[in-house]
Amino acid sequence: MKQFPAVKIKVLGHTSSDGDDNANMELSRKRASAVKDLLVNEFGIDASRIETEGMGETQPIADNKTKEGKAANRRVEFVKL
Repeated sequence: MKQFPAVKIKVLGHTSSDGDDNANMELSRKRASAVKDLLVNEFGIDASRIETEGMGETQPIADNKTKEGKAANRRVEFVKL
C-alpha cells in the first residue's frame, strides 16, 4: 500500500461456524479491525484508505466439519476498492 498510495482496500473478517452466529459476527468484525489497526499503527497506512467488515460464518471456503476446514475459514480477505 505504501507503493500505491491511491489504493484503498476493504478487510473482510471471517470465522468458522463454531459458536453463536452473533458472537461469530462480532469476532469477524474484531478480526478485520485488528488487521486494520496493524496496517495503520505498524506500517503507517492512512486509516481512511482501509474499510473493514465482518462476515461471520456466512462465506466459508472449506468444510466446517473438519479441524482443517475450520482453520481455513478463520481468515481475513483483502479486497481492492
